Amino acid sequence: MKIRNFASISVLWLPISLFWSAVLAQVLAERVEFFVRERTIAQMRLSHEGQATQNTELKARVTRTKGRFLAFIGGLGALLSTLVQLMIGPISDNTTHPKGRRRPFILWGVLLTILPLLAFGCSRTFLQLMIAFLFIQLFLNLATGPFQALIPDLVPPEHQGKASGWMGFWNLVGQVGGLLLAGVLLEPAIVNQLLPSSPPRSPEAAASLGVLVICLVCAGLLLALLFLHMRTVHEVPFPQERKAPWGDVLQKSFDLQLKPYPDFTRLIQSRFIINIGIYTGIEFLRYYVQECLPMANRSVAIETMWVSLAATAGGVLGTFKAGSMSDTVSKRKVIYFTCAAAAFSAVLFCLNHSLTGARVVGFIFGLAYGAFCAVDWAFATNLMPPGREAKYMAIFHIAFTVPQVLVLVFGGLLADLVATHFGGNVAYRAVFWTMPVYLALGAALISKVRERHEIEAACP
Repeated sequence: MKIRNFASISVLWLPISLFWSAVLAQVLAERVEFFVRERTIAQMRLSHEGQATQNTELKARVTRTKGRFLAFIGGLGALLSTLVQLMIGPISDNTTHPKGRRRPFILWGVLLTILPLLAFGCSRTFLQLMIAFLFIQLFLNLATGPFQALIPDLVPPEHQGKASGWMGFWNLVGQVGGLLLAGVLLEPAIVNQLLPSSPPRSPEAAASLGVLVICLVCAGLLLALLFLHMRTVHEVPFPQERKAPWGDVLQKSFDLQLKPYPDFTRLIQSRFIINIGIYTGIEFLRYYVQECLPMANRSVAIETMWVSLAATAGGVLGTFKAGSMSDTVSKRKVIYFTCAAAAFSAVLFCLNHSLTGARVVGFIFGLAYGAFCAVDWAFATNLMPPGREAKYMAIFHIAFTVPQVLVLVFGGLLADLVATHFGGNVAYRAVFWTMPVYLALGAALISKVRERHEIEAACP
């Protein structure tokens, strides 16, 4: 297959990654903190504490409660994304659309995402934010589930490592874009310079406008690259004679049928736990920078962006080499190494007390994460059962999407508990101490996973 084919199959990952990297790294945490702060100010005024809204009491109350609000929205998102992934994968496998069984889900999933995406940017209350976030989870997962099955559908096994490398590349390009957008457009001073008005907007109004612009950029890229995808990627229609009754398909949607595939099952379990560790660092990075590092008069958004970009730079270096290596060397051994490097960097994060140190550690963490993503994806495409790729890729993808929102529950509740008793500067360092534990557990599980050649050698 030609390089351009590998690139075009997975190019839609760019806007998807751009949105989630911006939202999970900074935007969701900033919006939750903003609405919690507004709610706390209103409560203090009702209690005749209006004069205290500018003092440390307000900051302390927000620090003690923002974690549980983040946990709430994250928990609902995890539940919805899981249900959608489990249902859409088998339905996609059984679709006989003349232009391909994945195409209608990708098309309508992306188009339906646009409206809640814009609503997310326009939200003015926590309830509005939560509803928009849940609809984004619904529709974007409607597209993502079938979309991720295109590599096993269209790429021969001997080239899936290269294809996964391109997937990782678009994922990282989107991640860089999302981090830059969030870092720049969540900084009120920059928003007022880039989008001038008279008089200058308040910090709160500028940040809200920045979130809307981020959502507009994501919507535009989704539509543009959806058009490119529809023009360049051509599927073979699923044969009508192989179509199963819809009742049977829906009945089996939640029957994971993993027992016959123990190695694939263990890979899912390992990936789920490893991703909890990885996304703990990604999604609580803004609060870690804000509460645990010496900020003085520095911008939280900008400093979080620099640490995130350092991690992404490391990820770019790790992705392509690891993707190519996964076609020729032991995938299990590469994952061992990447987990060990990520765990080491997580410990350094916990011990670090400087912004410069955070950037250096972020680079090491990103190097390990980029390599892990490329190899892990290739490992999955080699082990999943043929013929039902979307069903099993959807199950595998749950180990990617659910940890992204589930860590908000685990980390948010832990942070609130620690902040209540020991203060905010300890709370998010405690959250980061859970990362090496998750990574070690995930690496231990991968030791039980056999690779394709080992399974074939064991067969009589």
